[in-house]
Amino acid sequence: MKTSPSLSNVLVVTVVTASALVWAAIYGIGIALMYWPATGGFDRQLHVFAEGLAKVAGEDMTPAQLTQSLYGVNLVVSEFAGETEHKDAAGFNLWDAGGNWVAGSPNVPRAKPADPDAAGFHDAVLAGEAYRVYTRWTDNRKFRIDVMQTEHGRRADFNSVMLSPASVVAPLLVGLPLLLLPVLFVVRCGLKPMRKLSDELAARKPDDLTPVRMGELVAELQPVVTEVNGTFLKLDELLRRERNFLADAAHELRTPLAVISAQVGDVLHAQTPEARSEAERGLQAGLGRANRLVNQLLTLARFEAKADKGEPADVADVVRDVLAAHAREAREKSIRLVYRGPDRVPVGCAHHTLETALGNLVGNAIRYGRPGGQVIVRVDLDASLAFVLVRRHRKLTPWRHEELTPLVRKEAIVGNEA
Repeated sequence: MKTSPSLSNVLVVTVVTASALVWAAIYGIGIALMYWPATGGFDRQLHVFAEGLAKVAGEDMTPAQLTQSLYGVNLVVSEFAGETEHKDAAGFNLWDAGGNWVAGSPNVPRAKPADPDAAGFHDAVLAGEAYRVYTRWTDNRKFRIDVMQTEHGRRADFNSVMLSPASVVAPLLVGLPLLLLPVLFVVRCGLKPMRKLSDELAARKPDDLTPVRMGELVAELQPVVTEVNGTFLKLDELLRRERNFLADAAHELRTPLAVISAQVGDVLHAQTPEARSEAERGLQAGLGRANRLVNQLLTLARFEAKADKGEPADVADVVRDVLAAHAREAREKSIRLVYRGPDRVPVGCAHHTLETALGNLVGNAIRYGRPGGQVIVRVDLDASLAFVLVRRHRKLTPWRHEELTPLVRKEAIVGNEA
């Protein structure tokens, strides 16, 4: 079974990964600083070594004294490098002006210089090994000093510091817990309001939709609580509408059902065929009325569900579509359908609900109007309000007034001839 990731585990992995990336960056920067030509750490060591040897070789002493002094230098270098790493330690060769070898370190080859006049840093391959070499002449030009170290020795020196257990593993084992513990503590403290919010929601009853009161909250949780309270308000409004609809439906259906029950009794107890036929016609009429009432209630429910969506609709197009849909019914009663208004009337209203409401208005105007008349649908724009008037003939009798949205109001008026 797949489990959700823990924020604490994610943070631990993130901190460990970040620490590894930081160490890798430090390793790369360290390599750049140590290997940088002339000014890097390794080249500076060769330069300092050569400067010290130049001072020793520049002293006025006999060859035996010079050899003894350089032997002492080799002893110091050997002790500093250690026995196991001596072959990779920096060494030197001392040549006289004629190119003859005078003294040197036992761990470097005694190869004659390819360019006797060379000076400074350069790379060379001696005895099949890559070396970094720094060449310096004494001030009196009596001796040439070549200080060198293998590239393998340089890498070994650098990795002995950066990759050794004592310098890397031990600090990580000590540093990571010291870094992770404060992070985990802060996370747990930061998630405490979230856990409190979860407990508060879990303890609520199913019908409790009152806003959540959490007191002081961190800024990151305030939008969550705000959205939860907004959802509660929407649910409460939805439940209120459903309760009202159920109450209205029960009230409206009570009378038609009672009438139908009575008419069923008339059908069952009819004594003559004529009485039975009359009772059946009454029962069919009652069922028709009940069916229309149910359809009206369903239309009202759909309207209430979509009235708040604010979808754009063109009232003029909707009116023309409604008139076209009722054209056949109007022709049967010789009623003329007329639209008067602008070509476009865009409003923020659901198209379906507007079409349903106008259809009811026009249908009622045709159904209850006198044959041979006309039904006029007029759309007037007054500032931010749009009025839709449905009327029949000149003398008008108010039939219905219904407000649909704050911006669209419809009035259906069926008139009778004088």
